[in-house]
Amino acid sequence: MAAATSNDEEMISAINITPLVDIFLVLLIIFMITSSVIDQREIALNAPKAANAGTQAPKAAGLIIDKDGNTYLDGEALDTAAIAAILRAKSASDPEFQVLIGADRDLKYQSVVDVIDLVRGAGISKYALKVVRP
Repeated sequence: MAAATSNDEEMISAINITPLVDIFLVLLIIFMITSSVIDQREIALNAPKAANAGTQAPKAAGLIIDKDGNTYLDGEALDTAAIAAILRAKSASDPEFQVLIGADRDLKYQSVVDVIDLVRGAGISKYALKVVRP
């Protein structure tokens, strides 16, 4: 018998992109998780406790006052003039910009009020106070 030629050896004319899309989605998820972890730098803070605290903080700039009165904006130690300038610029570019204020539990109340006044003076009306559940 004569051997029959088959068409099994045709050239591949299309590329299957499903595995490529799967890989990109997995990478996207990994980057999203690591960026949220990297975004928050560790500053020692003894936050006050509230029984009815929310479960999730809004996406906002983090303004922290430690027990020594040092102020940090998104993990970077800055003075109040620099913080005010940065917050003014951010509120001018985004009217919905928010600030999450965290203060040490043992800090004087006046220090917290001064920071809230700084935030409101920069034109930001949406801010929240960071607390933890007991």
